[in-house]
Amino acid sequence: MDGKGAIHVKFDLPSPVIQAIDRLENRGYAAYVVGGCVRDFILGVTPHDYDICTAASPEEMKMIFRDERTIETGLKHGTLTVLLADMPLEITTFRQDGEYLDGRHPASVSFTRAVEDDLSRRDFTINAMAYSPSRGLCDPFHGREDCALGIIRCVGEAERRFSEDGLRILRALRFSARLSFPIEEGTARALRRLKNNLQKISRERIASELTGILQGRDCASILAAYGDVLAASLPELSFMDDEAWRRAGGLIPYCPADGMIRLAALLRNCHPSGIAENCARQARLIIQGLKMPVKMMDGAEQLVLHQQDAVTLENIQEMLWRLQPEGLSRLLQMKKAMALYEGQPGAEGRFLALEEKMQGLIRSDCCYRLGQLSVKGQDLAAQGLRGPAIGAMLEELMLQVVRGKIPNERERLMDYIRSNTSRLAE
Repeated sequence: MDGKGAIHVKFDLPSPVIQAIDRLENRGYAAYVVGGCVRDFILGVTPHDYDICTAASPEEMKMIFRDERTIETGLKHGTLTVLLADMPLEITTFRQDGEYLDGRHPASVSFTRAVEDDLSRRDFTINAMAYSPSRGLCDPFHGREDCALGIIRCVGEAERRFSEDGLRILRALRFSARLSFPIEEGTARALRRLKNNLQKISRERIASELTGILQGRDCASILAAYGDVLAASLPELSFMDDEAWRRAGGLIPYCPADGMIRLAALLRNCHPSGIAENCARQARLIIQGLKMPVKMMDGAEQLVLHQQDAVTLENIQEMLWRLQPEGLSRLLQMKKAMALYEGQPGAEGRFLALEEKMQGLIRSDCCYRLGQLSVKGQDLAAQGLRGPAIGAMLEELMLQVVRGKIPNERERLMDYIRSNTSRLAE
């Protein structure tokens, strides 16, 4: 049965991968590269990593690679990581899944000697292919044909696949966005019917898949067609109608491939009021709920908050102070994307001039950070200011400097402090 119906093709595998497969085969155990790397080869893309599956049990693998450095990555699930020529290779025993009880993970895993059994448990046909240099391509679910057709189709019954693991719903959208493959009709119907299974998925996994969708080259089509499905994983966006999802999707392709900017573009109207302050607060809560990094949360909130702020050659030093270089650069990129999406004439030139002005200010060592002020907190304390009054005065001084009303010179700033100390000290 092993390798039955194999298709004889040849893929250019890295030497360590060939060595690992040969060592397993020479000991009598069938071995293949499997999953994403095979799909990438079929599509003419160089794989980033290589997973190997084999008939050898975990204990047999440990014996075969006992003279190599190994990491017991997930041995109870059949996975051993082997380092060959400093290349980490995950090698997993052919598996069959037990019953899925939690809508995410199988309650048990059993090992098998047949690669077809292992492939039958996978999500989509394009990911259910295995390749061996000696045995050829094992493709029992016609993944190569679906690669040629350019479609995302479930292995076996779509409803069963999505009932087993709700995350596969978002994975379907991610692969569709990434590869520009439409989702096969039956698979699409099933994922819509079972979209509420996404409520069983951890927020971290939803965040990971959402990030992948937003980075996909066909993200616009996915958001336009499957906004209701995404809303099942982000209930805070359930108020958005088809047109709102279409607009969100339409903007994102104009954004650079920056996760923070694309997330902010998705969430820029994430509150029913549409008011930037409300949207920014809601965006922060959504990102916090997805357990994304604090830097992502802070940065995206800032972009949503300032999305409608005018940035001009005249006020760019003030915006540089408020947002700092990284934040302002991202805001300019997001606002440029918004302008291009809206078809505003001259957007390219206008935002190029703003970017050049910002970089020129940074190179000139202009004042845009509190630490660059020619006076410090102790200078204010010496004038009798205490606690919050010191912070308020420093901010007031920065505003005067970045607006060009006072030069960043110590004596001029001290004059301003002396003239306004009594007001702030009250």
